[in-house]
Amino acid sequence: MSGTGTAPGPVQPYRCAACGFAQARPISRLRVATLCLFDDARFPGRCVLVLDEHATSVEELPLDTARDLALDTRDAARAIRTATGAPRINYAAFGNIVPHVHVHVIPRHGPWDAAPQATAWDHPEPERPLETAEAERLVAALRRALAAADAPRQPQRASTTT
Repeated sequence: MSGTGTAPGPVQPYRCAACGFAQARPISRLRVATLCLFDDARFPGRCVLVLDEHATSVEELPLDTARDLALDTRDAARAIRTATGAPRINYAAFGNIVPHVHVHVIPRHGPWDAAPQATAWDHPEPERPLETAEAERLVAALRRALAAADAPRQPQRASTTT
């Protein structure tokens, strides 16, 4: 995979100026999207990949942007698998609640997975936040995995609002 050759660094919290969609724990900016850790201890390493520009539907994206979003999703899943050891990755992109294109990338079937047949949305355990140290460990592991894979990234910018 050809990338920029630079290690992913800190990213400012993501907030879309057009719709207000926000993610507090960004990991890295990829080709057209920002990978963010989703604070859910039921699925350690669960992430949301947020399209950097505001858009409400994948099918209306320019072809190059849609292709790059798919490649970013693939790179995110590989990094999550490396960082968590998850044998399976689930993907979800609904668009009926949040009016901003984003993809949930969820590690599954590891020793932490108490209900492997349930989705994140119908899981019997209530959602609970990650411990701070675990969240920091996961962010660091995901950044290392992206850097090791040389996943293409955009230069960091002062603000990730669109």
